Amino acid sequence: MNKKQILLLFVLALALIPIFAPKRASAQPFHEPITTPDQLINAVNGLRLSRGLSALEVHSALMQSAQSQAAYMAATGNVTHERPGTTYTQQLLALGFPLAGDLSLGGLRSENILSTGSPLVWNGVPDGWQDDLHMNTMLAPSYTHIGAGISQKGGLYYYALDAAAATGSRLMQDDASAILTSIPLGSNAAGASQYIIPVELSAAQPDGDVYHVVEYGQSLWAIAIAYDTKIKEIQALNNLGDSVTLQLGQKLLVKRGATQPAPAILTPTMMVTLTPIAATPAVFPSASPTLIPVSPTPAPAPAPPSKNSSGLLVGVLIFAALIGGGVAVWLIRDPN
Repeated sequence: MNKKQILLLFVLALALIPIFAPKRASAQPFHEPITTPDQLINAVNGLRLSRGLSALEVHSALMQSAQSQAAYMAATGNVTHERPGTTYTQQLLALGFPLAGDLSLGGLRSENILSTGSPLVWNGVPDGWQDDLHMNTMLAPSYTHIGAGISQKGGLYYYALDAAAATGSRLMQDDASAILTSIPLGSNAAGASQYIIPVELSAAQPDGDVYHVVEYGQSLWAIAIAYDTKIKEIQALNNLGDSVTLQLGQKLLVKRGATQPAPAILTPTMMVTLTPIAATPAVFPSASPTLIPVSPTPAPAPAPPSKNSSGLLVGVLIFAALIGGGVAVWLIRDPN
């Protein structure tokens, strides 16, 4: 091979290097509007690469937590880290993220939020994220994973960026369960119902398929728990891959071959033919008292007259006779 051929091969090799060289996330700032979570993640990872740090790995739990927070901010109109009825740490644990760090202090996780009147253009770090705390969310060397969410309402755009460190074993810490079930201090559990609709179970179709329509604030893990299934199974049934991001009104196939509720068992009613009979007048007790016949008691016989009363009677009769006799003699002697 002569020198001319060697030079030609060398030039050809140089031309092929950009084609076969592994692509890395660009460290250059974005000059186009950021309207998808992937664009925001690429912008942050580009910032990390420009500072000599490794890019963060996208995790489904962080994608879900960031997207739900962006949706919550859009629904309330408030740029806030507050999560009704729970905490950021509890949400990550509930979504299955193996959070590292002291969980009693929140663990190694952080979140940046932002609201703009138009889609964010990444001409470097946004003004609201240039302080130490916000820069730490994007540049902390200990963080391993990232997630982002974007929501829009009423002409405003809401951005949430979540970053966290996973345990070295990628397993949950021993105290994760206790942290997950504890009552968060200052939580507004009553307010959660305004934005998070409880999962109501759907009945199985005649072919055994069970579908669920996603309501506001419902997450894939909550739906899986309610239907007693696994996130991976729902993802496989709906071709979601590793994504846990759901859309309002999305119809999910959550189960196959489910048994429909057993129909209610009705006891047959016996038909009885009744023969009419003559009505008998009802006899009601009288309000008058019941009279009980009593045998008549004979009147007592008069007591026999005493001797004193007999003598008095005789005297009266003699006195009457004398008076009567005297009157008669007087009438005879003196007729006038």
